[in-house]
Formats: sequence, C-alpha cells, structure tokens
Amino acid sequence: MKICVIGNGFIADHLSYHKSDDYFPIDSNYISHYIEYNKPDVIVNCVGKTGRPNIDWCESNKEITSATNVAFPILLAEQCAKKSIHLVHVGSGCIFFGESPNTHKSILQQKIVYDYGWNESDFANPKSFYSKTKYSCDLAIQDMDNVSILRIRMPISDKNNQRNLINKLRGYQNIIDIPNSVTFVSDFVKCIDWVIKNKVTGTFHVTNPEPLTAVQVMREYQKHVPSHKFNIISEAELDKLTAAKRSNCILDSTKLNNAGFFLTPTQEALKECMANYIKNL
Repeated sequence: MKICVIGNGFIADHLSYHKSDDYFPIDSNYISHYIEYNKPDVIVNCVGKTGRPNIDWCESNKEITSATNVAFPILLAEQCAKKSIHLVHVGSGCIFFGESPNTHKSILQQKIVYDYGWNESDFANPKSFYSKTKYSCDLAIQDMDNVSILRIRMPISDKNNQRNLINKLRGYQNIIDIPNSVTFVSDFVKCIDWVIKNKVTGTFHVTNPEPLTAVQVMREYQKHVPSHKFNIISEAELDKLTAAKRSNCILDSTKLNNAGFFLTPTQEALKECMANYIKNL
C-alpha cells in the first residue's frame, strides 16, 4: 500500500509516510497528474492555512485561506474519488464554539466531570474565518465514500515547534483557564495508521478523553521550568487582545471509541509529552 502525505507543516512533520513538498495550485489537472505519477492508495491531506503567527492572519487574508482550506481539499477529494483513492483529511474541532447542547457536568471528588461534548452529527457554529473555512470543507466532502475527516483540537506535541500548543502558551503572558478538548499528536499519528489499515471512512473527533485548560498545560511546564510566569485572564479579556474569536469547546470522541480506537488518558499523555518536550528543547 502506498501512502502519500500532501503538505509539509506541523502535523505532516510527525508522519513517516512519503511526503510531497510540491506546491499544489488549486487545479484539478495538476492534482490528477500528481496522482497518476505517484499512484497512491491513500492520500493524507495536511494542507491548510492556519495563519502565522495565529488565526488572526486568516481574518485579513480571506482569499488564500478559503482557497487552501476549502477549494483545494474539495478538488483533491473529487480526484481521489475518481481513482478510488482513500483520502484522509485533517479537520479541525475549532468549528465548534462554546458549550455543546449535549454537555452534562457533574461533580466527582470535587472535580467537574464533562460527560458529553459536541459530537460529529452536531451542526457547528464557527466564529473565526479560519473555522468557517474548515467547516465549509467538511460539509462539502464528509459524505463521500472514500473520505475520512479526522478533527483535531489544539495539537500538543513533544516537538519544539511554533505550531505546538506548548510553544504557543509559553509565548503568552496572559492565558485563560477554560477546559478545552486537545489532541496529543502522538495519538493522532496512531489514529491515522489505524484508519488507513482498517479502511475506516467518515468523520471522527480525534481528541484525548478529558479536556485540559491552558493553565494545566503551563503548570505541568512549570514543574520542569519553575521560572516560567503567566497571568490568568478571562475570556472577555482575551477577546480584546485578538482579532478573531477563539474557540473554546469540548468534543465527544465516543464515535471513534465505538469504532475501536482509543486515545491515551489526557493527564497521562500530558506528563509523558511534557517530559519529552523538555528533553527536545
């Protein structure tokens, strides 16, 4: 089985499959030629505009953001369908905003437990332009028989990379203390392997079981770097500092579990990832 990765960004950097460093124009003929030349059985699409240094960039660069996040994957999915190629598309859980209508909170041993979050069949309510483009793409390709959409959130890795959530939070003086679903990239890589091996299609939330807050991530970092300081601010205060409304949400990954794949418990994953991250600095 030949697996090709399109894109050379943060997520693609974690994958061991054949990578294409080509620049892909928004052109069906170019995509078709690429497929004919490489003859892949599976394509993993990691192409996406998330903006630099963050998604605020997408608010003032709407044309290229929509072309990359919507037009390109639609053309890619169409060409893959014509040639019976399995397309694994990296989606985003940031298409959801706020508390899910499915959410049930309970108190267990003085801790809030979130039993449910947004599931794959819920209609999203994206706020930023970036998240709107990601949702638009999902709606366009999610019902194709050859497509898997794997939605991730706030990816955390042991690599010292500016796209890593740990790096981002390290650079902020002010952070919020709101629970959010997260994806540890080491688990996401295993999920992609599993999806390909088992020829699983459909849309799945690939997030670790329990939500995390930015404060929890940075307190784990402080165990290794005690000198690191930060301030905790409210969501309203954060809104004044950003151009695009940030997504805070919890996703339900029950569908993925029912299909047979389970991610590492969040606190266990955080401790292991942070220890390796510190070694890689």
